[in-house]
Amino acid sequence: QNQIADDLCSEFPQPAREVIATEGTRNLRGAAKAQILCERFGRGGFVYAGNDSTDHPVWDCAASAIAVTAPPGVLRKLRERNQLGIVFNEGETGLARKCRAGIRALRPYQWIKNALCFVPLLASGRVLDGAGWWAALAMAVGFSLVASGLYLLNDVADLEADRAHPRKSRRPFASGELPLQAAFLLSPVLILLGLLVSLPTGGAALLLLYGVSSLTYNLALKERPIVDLLMLAGLYTIRLMAGGVASGHPVSLWLLSFSSFLFFSLASVKRVSELKRLIAVGARQARRRAYHVEDLRILETFGIASTFASTVVISLYIQSDIAQGSYGNPIVLWAAVPLLLLWQCRLWLATDRGYMHDDPIIYSARDRVSWVIFACLAVAVAVARLPQFAINS
Repeated sequence: QNQIADDLCSEFPQPAREVIATEGTRNLRGAAKAQILCERFGRGGFVYAGNDSTDHPVWDCAASAIAVTAPPGVLRKLRERNQLGIVFNEGETGLARKCRAGIRALRPYQWIKNALCFVPLLASGRVLDGAGWWAALAMAVGFSLVASGLYLLNDVADLEADRAHPRKSRRPFASGELPLQAAFLLSPVLILLGLLVSLPTGGAALLLLYGVSSLTYNLALKERPIVDLLMLAGLYTIRLMAGGVASGHPVSLWLLSFSSFLFFSLASVKRVSELKRLIAVGARQARRRAYHVEDLRILETFGIASTFASTVVISLYIQSDIAQGSYGNPIVLWAAVPLLLLWQCRLWLATDRGYMHDDPIIYSARDRVSWVIFACLAVAVAVARLPQFAINS
């Protein structure tokens, strides 16, 4: 389709770039748009791409018609007039297109982060606690709904910055696929539903704290150096703590210490990957970000130091009296140290090579090697919890 469009446009001289649009009281729709295009290029001197019934007067004056996600009735009328040249996304109705854009705006792929709500239950070893699993699931669903509601508001707040971004400019609001009113209508509904779902679990207060913290971060703290990293790490940690409260297995100080360093490292990965993209396009600073490209090395230092600090915490925990009394074979837990180092160092290597295009947790969820590492880690923890005789016999 791109080649056909190039061939069509190559038949006409290429004028200097200009914008012809509605201004003041003159609305350039339908016949008014057709008139000004004919005055500028001559009848039959241009190819026009549209998607609405009001575009028929313009197509009547064009050399060829391009339909982009046009309703079936518009396509039928174009075919009857033998005007149709190219069709993009034929058969998709306007409602279906908006529904698909709406789902994308909720960012369901980000819900994988809310699996952190299950970590306290897994760390406690009570994997047969059915009530705990249901409560953690309800907490994860609550976080997913609230997070999606906040993403809608964030997209509105970051509209100009997203439009200047090579990838985020394709988001539904930045690209114009969805009207801004949809964000203001859907966001409070999703946030309220999320809070209602979490009420029976006892974690609604932490979910509310997450919502307030996330809004504060996006509206005021995203542009504060170092503070933004601490806030990002804190948003991960709140998920962890809420899962512990909901499942009835509160987060231990050891897990809290380990996760604090780990999440700070992941937040640093996110910022370093953004700076890497800026360097690739020759920019110096992204909109609504606290860092310049000159800060790349110091941010890498922060993050890599936190990576190794998290493994030191794990090492100290394995030697603690708590681990010795909780596991039948605590020596097997030492496998967690190289596994966690391998996972985090791979994230940093991928970031340095420019492969990290999204949140590091989303990257890991799509990375086969990360899944193998997590599976090995789960096996090591399971074996460590076996009675001592089970592996010594």
